[in-house]
Amino acid sequence: MDKIKPISIEFFSPFNQEACTRCGICFNKCPIMELSIEDSIEEINRLIIGEKTKRVLKDCQSCFTCNFYCPENVHPASLILQRWNEQYLKEGLKLRGKHYMTLYPHYPNFRSYVMDHLPNQTKELVKSWASLDPLKGDTLTYPGCNIITFAELTQTSLFTDLDIRGRLEYCCGETLFRTGYKDELFQVTKRLDAWFNILKPKKLLVLCTAGTNVFKNVLPHYGLTYKFESIKSYIEFLWEKILNGEIMVKEKLDMTVAIQDSCYSKMFGEEYMDLPRKILEFIGVKVVEINACREDMRCCGIGGGFSVDSAYHPMNLMKSTFKNLKEFKEKKVDGLCVYCAGCLATYLTSMNLYFRKNMKVYHIIELLQMAIGEKPMPYKAKKKRAKHFFWGIMKKQLFKTYSKKTFKIAEITETPPDLDIAY
Repeated sequence: MDKIKPISIEFFSPFNQEACTRCGICFNKCPIMELSIEDSIEEINRLIIGEKTKRVLKDCQSCFTCNFYCPENVHPASLILQRWNEQYLKEGLKLRGKHYMTLYPHYPNFRSYVMDHLPNQTKELVKSWASLDPLKGDTLTYPGCNIITFAELTQTSLFTDLDIRGRLEYCCGETLFRTGYKDELFQVTKRLDAWFNILKPKKLLVLCTAGTNVFKNVLPHYGLTYKFESIKSYIEFLWEKILNGEIMVKEKLDMTVAIQDSCYSKMFGEEYMDLPRKILEFIGVKVVEINACREDMRCCGIGGGFSVDSAYHPMNLMKSTFKNLKEFKEKKVDGLCVYCAGCLATYLTSMNLYFRKNMKVYHIIELLQMAIGEKPMPYKAKKKRAKHFFWGIMKKQLFKTYSKKTFKIAEITETPPDLDIAY
């Protein structure tokens, strides 16, 4: 493949059936399925005519790698999302999927369960982010659902003076997009538009790569009308601070790590994918690459539950995560570095069942903190947080795992149910 360049919103346009040559490259290059060319051709033909596929609709993790490898740029991932949406509208989603819905408070979920068990100090911090008071400057720093459950990551001099605003009710809809829930995503954008028009930010700084891509390239397809002067990822923000001499390393870290790339990092091109590696090099950390990295990365494991057939089946999630952990362990590194708090939660949670528990998982912010002389969130506290994720899943989902009952997602109102605001 040629050097990956930043994509535009057209990358997420509908599938172009007329331009598809049925070459089979898309699913042959898929890092999850790795189908033969013959099987791949058969699967794309089944998708196009609307027949049930043998593997794609069941196993796809919507990482969009197939879009990058398609020589005709026909957006095969969009066809998968379309078929998932049709399947969902016809069949509904299995009941076990409720606990993974990001639509709090319509559905108490794995994140809200964890938030109920946060330390009181962290609860107060997260509560402060829900403020609708005018912004202190022109930039809204958007935490995203995953950072909200690991809010301690923001308590560092690296983020001094940032005005962080957000809550679970203002989810960007990333998982709704990646699971094909089209109508619900349009409802999410109405809520976000209303919220942005209260706070009136000029710029958006996003504390995750996924949210950066969703706001830049996805939501414009789903009715988001609010316009920002700029949308920037925190990874870019941190690298700019390093280049400007605003981050001073007290002691370089003598360690090796493997990297779990964000599913969305490849959307921003080679230079963006280089940034986490440059940051780690700056603080003395050596990166050992695995085969499934950069544009060929595999999802941390949560994507194993995205299909309608899977509906977040816990065994599918764990199996996907364990496959990655096995490859990381083979590299004999000191730890695993993530730059998505969702990946942090997924790996830490899976460690509760993984038989090799001695691999430590770090968010890149934590490694930076260590290098500049700050103490990150204690590892024991992170493991405790992961146990809340784990037991929330066990208590709320396990007994529904094999239920044949299904449900349809409730309508997402423009105003969150617990807010009395006149728009």
